[in-house]
Amino acid sequence: MGAKNILLPEQRRQLILQTIKENYTARSSQLSVDLKVSEMTIRRDLDALERQGMIKRTHGGAVFRHERMTDKFQYQLSKEENREEKESIARKAAELIEPHDVVFIGEGTTASLILSYVDPEMPFTVFSNNHGIAAEIGSMTMAAELILLGGRYDSVTYATAGNLTLEIIERINANKVFLGVDGFSLRTGLTATNQDIAAINRAMIRHTIGSVILMSHHTKLGLVGAMEIAKPKEIDILITNLKMSRDFCNDMKSLGIKVVLA
Repeated sequence: MGAKNILLPEQRRQLILQTIKENYTARSSQLSVDLKVSEMTIRRDLDALERQGMIKRTHGGAVFRHERMTDKFQYQLSKEENREEKESIARKAAELIEPHDVVFIGEGTTASLILSYVDPEMPFTVFSNNHGIAAEIGSMTMAAELILLGGRYDSVTYATAGNLTLEIIERINANKVFLGVDGFSLRTGLTATNQDIAAINRAMIRHTIGSVILMSHHTKLGLVGAMEIAKPKEIDILITNLKMSRDFCNDMKSLGIKVVLA
């Protein structure tokens, strides 16, 4: 950082905040080295920033504050946002599908792109309530079997949900589930603003005997929705587009989550 001991407390705290904002997390020990002050000083700075609501203290450091989401997911509005990054994430997710897999694919525009990048000659089965998938693959010929789940269709999310959809999921045992992300944080896990989406995603996770895979643009990390889907410890893999800091990756590793860079 190039910081010196002559920094005023407020200047030092702004540097700390910037570091945590850029990396989502930071260790007190590393901040102490970078800013050339004692760890006790850093802990006081972190306490002050937490009182201001800027960060959330963790054991040994801090994470960036969690921003609460209020906007509902809209497929068409989201479709072209960060399209290139979403394609990269979907391509990396497609690499995790193996012959004869039985997979769930959840809602979202990133999730709808996965089948576009799978070997068209590879046999496997997909169960999904995401009707955007059909639009994305168009007339492409595939060995994979795509089964779109019935239920109440929502033209805003391009997905089916409700009791009928849940009843169908209850009869399936998949070995992988791929979920898009409204919000994900180290503290609250996977969340959504839409209660129907949350219920479907929870059911898919519950009926997956294998890997739970999240696909998240980096802008969704640190966001929190009102509806909980899964605790961090329930997640196996996070695919994202931006290289995370070593501290963030270590925190994820401690939770049993593998971070994959798209």
